[in-house]
Amino acid sequence: MKVTKKVLGFLILAVIVGACQQKSNVGLSQSEKTGWKYNSPRSGFFNVKSKYDGKVPPGTVYISTMASVRGQNEDPVSSLKNDLKRRVGVSGYFLDEFEVTNINWREYEAWMRGVYRHDPRKILLAMPDETVWREELAYNEPFVLNYYSHVAYGFYPVVGVSWQQAMDYCTWRTDRVNERILIDRKIIEFNDLETINANIENVDESEYSSFIFSTAHKNDYLRAYNGDEDPGIDLDGVIFDAEFRLPTEAEWEYAAYGIIPIKSNVEEGHTYPWSGSQLRRMDNKKTQGRFYANFKRREGDLIGNEINNTLTVPVDFFPPNEYGLYNMAGNVNEWVLDVYRATSNELVNDMNSFRGNVYPSDSAYAEHILRRLPPMEEEQRDSMRNMLILEKKFKVSGRDVRNFRDGDLASSLRDSVLVYNDATPIEKANMISDNARVYKGGSWKDRVLWLNPSKRRWLDQNGRANDIGFRCAMSAVGNTKANNY
Repeated sequence: MKVTKKVLGFLILAVIVGACQQKSNVGLSQSEKTGWKYNSPRSGFFNVKSKYDGKVPPGTVYISTMASVRGQNEDPVSSLKNDLKRRVGVSGYFLDEFEVTNINWREYEAWMRGVYRHDPRKILLAMPDETVWREELAYNEPFVLNYYSHVAYGFYPVVGVSWQQAMDYCTWRTDRVNERILIDRKIIEFNDLETINANIENVDESEYSSFIFSTAHKNDYLRAYNGDEDPGIDLDGVIFDAEFRLPTEAEWEYAAYGIIPIKSNVEEGHTYPWSGSQLRRMDNKKTQGRFYANFKRREGDLIGNEINNTLTVPVDFFPPNEYGLYNMAGNVNEWVLDVYRATSNELVNDMNSFRGNVYPSDSAYAEHILRRLPPMEEEQRDSMRNMLILEKKFKVSGRDVRNFRDGDLASSLRDSVLVYNDATPIEKANMISDNARVYKGGSWKDRVLWLNPSKRRWLDQNGRANDIGFRCAMSAVGNTKANNY
């Protein structure tokens, strides 16, 4: 039989592919470094997962990012100087399709009411401030009484929620999503809220983690569930590998524009989360003339009031951007994770740009490591903790870097960099608050200027307003071929 060059080439390619596959398969069944078998108690000692498929958090959209230019991209004459341009990159992440709604928040409150019925303070701290609708010279009492609680506003964005409350919600949501997975996998049993409350009502708060599932204390919970024995369950890849949080400013801004890159290139920039500079739709006859967002056109002329007889509108009222995200402009502003500084040309990383890190003490991280070990007596545990702190030089104190290299006098002297020489006295005064958090997006009562995703303002992290809501984000772990849970 005559072997053509084409056939020969195919055979060589098949051998190469087979060799590659064989080499890859070694890693699945045994160690290519020691020869010991994996996942085989009689001929090995190491159980390992070699395949990972990420899960998509419920209600979110995956944002696969690339390097992009952040900051001012419209007429600079009417622009503030706190959004100067710079190029940054962001790792892949998930972002909520919709803003968190009143129903979403009422679900959270219902859980808090059930679990902490013996501690009304925790319930009150979880409730939004409905009085944010009150104005000295406006009659908004119907919103005070009805906006959060009435069925008519269930799918409207929740407001009156502080930055800190939004972060607490993100933590709670992480725990409930992971708890649901473990119940569905029959790793733990379902406990109703009345049972949980009965379990914690008469114990110290430090013992709550034995009765309430929390992702941060998952091993403690599983050990309590299994009678203080080592649960022997590897949760990597079973529950979500990252936690819900607020998006960073860089993540939020990139997602808001919704520009889909073509072969890793962006052919045009956007002024708003939609293509072009028009505020009304012109793409087809059925929707021609409709607004893209809910905002204030001029004094007394609010889009939401004109088209929906209210101030805000349902979270799916207007069309999404190219990423499938709704209301990234207008309706309500949205909290982001960052601490605010008055100009944006500070020395920040060009990858995963963020200001706001507060690292816990390394002794707390030592506890995180100790939770991975088998149960031990407290005396031995103390010895292990001291070894990590003393012998491995773990620091006992944490580190707050919210004001690191932010341009004030102290950091200028320390870092030998004067970042904000051109800042005004008011801007310099605003720089020093480490509790000032950024919000973006524009709202039902904002003029069109604020609909540009580069625009940024701030409010104290415990402040609340009738035009600020939020959506959650989650970092992607591993590959981007995520499968729905």
